Amino acid sequence: NMTKEITIEQNQYGTYSVYEFGEYPQSSVLAGQTLKQFLDMYDTAEEAAQEHPSAELCYRDAHNHFDHL
Repeated sequence: NMTKEITIEQNQYGTYSVYEFGEYPQSSVLAGQTLKQFLDMYDTAEEAAQEHPSAELCYRDAHNHFDHL
């Protein structure tokens, strides 16, 4: 199983959202594409990093495409 990537992103509320990236299961119409899942929200990037030490402070787009549907 691939290591899940976790990001900390500043959101529109001035707080920080933590997301985990995985892959959609084979049963999904988006099978094999990136799954971006919201985990939690924190007041500061520091708090988020304490809870999720492996996370990167960056914005990452899931880049999903629907051409195959």
